[in-house]
Amino acid sequence: MFKKILKGILFLIGGLLVLALVFCAVVYFKTESRINKVYTINLQKLNIPNDSISYAAGKHIAENRGCIGCHGANFSGGRPFMKQAEPPLGELYAGNITSGIGGIQYTDEDWVRALRHGLGKDNKSLWLMPSHEFYHLSNQDMGELISFIRVQKPIDNNVPAKSLKPLGRFLTFIDRFPLLPAEKINHELILKDHIEPTVTPQYGAYLATVCRGCHGPELKGAPAHEKLQPAFPDISSTGSPGKWKESEFITAMRTGKLPDGKQLSEFMPWKFFTYTDDELKAVYMYLQQLK
Repeated sequence: MFKKILKGILFLIGGLLVLALVFCAVVYFKTESRINKVYTINLQKLNIPNDSISYAAGKHIAENRGCIGCHGANFSGGRPFMKQAEPPLGELYAGNITSGIGGIQYTDEDWVRALRHGLGKDNKSLWLMPSHEFYHLSNQDMGELISFIRVQKPIDNNVPAKSLKPLGRFLTFIDRFPLLPAEKINHELILKDHIEPTVTPQYGAYLATVCRGCHGPELKGAPAHEKLQPAFPDISSTGSPGKWKESEFITAMRTGKLPDGKQLSEFMPWKFFTYTDDELKAVYMYLQQLK
């Protein structure tokens, strides 16, 4: 009798192990298929200006769209991602996007492919590059951004190779981890040539897409991305900013100081932002209307 029970238990354990191995194999091959998918796109030809006014405008966009916050002030990369989670999701470092050793050799078309479609030169999705948060930039804004980035000083910096750990692969499999931005982009979208800056909620929404990477798609807050990082707060009208005056919101974004005297977390990249007062007023108006 005992031997039959033991045999049954061992059979059950063996069956569960087989199921687990099959599931792991499915997760691996499905995610590998998505990672290695080659996209067929109609690459838009953009006018990339080279004048000083466009350069300054592109710098302003880069500062407020998170480019400098991730890739560094000299764009040589190296900032770690994923491995700082607990447990770690994988190994990934912000890329060196200059033309120095360890960097990239991009044509204007390659920049459009990366920023507007989230794709590398091989037409496979980049990893964790938040192109889906700003691919909707107007043609003028995108052209100005590229005009600034493409002429940065070459910096030599060999960034370590990327890899994906089992948890990162599983979260990618169930679409709980935004590893592949190309999957979140409408590659057929026709973008406007120009969007006029205005102090309106509509223009605020255009600017605030960059906030979604941390604060969630509805800006209602999100879990932390790293071990020592606090959870991202609700910044809509139902969160603390919903109780702030416009002047208090602008002060917080300028100085990191909140109305109650507390300081914004060091993980909030307010120091990199160079929004104008009118831009911050537009963002404030947009956040205030989010119920």
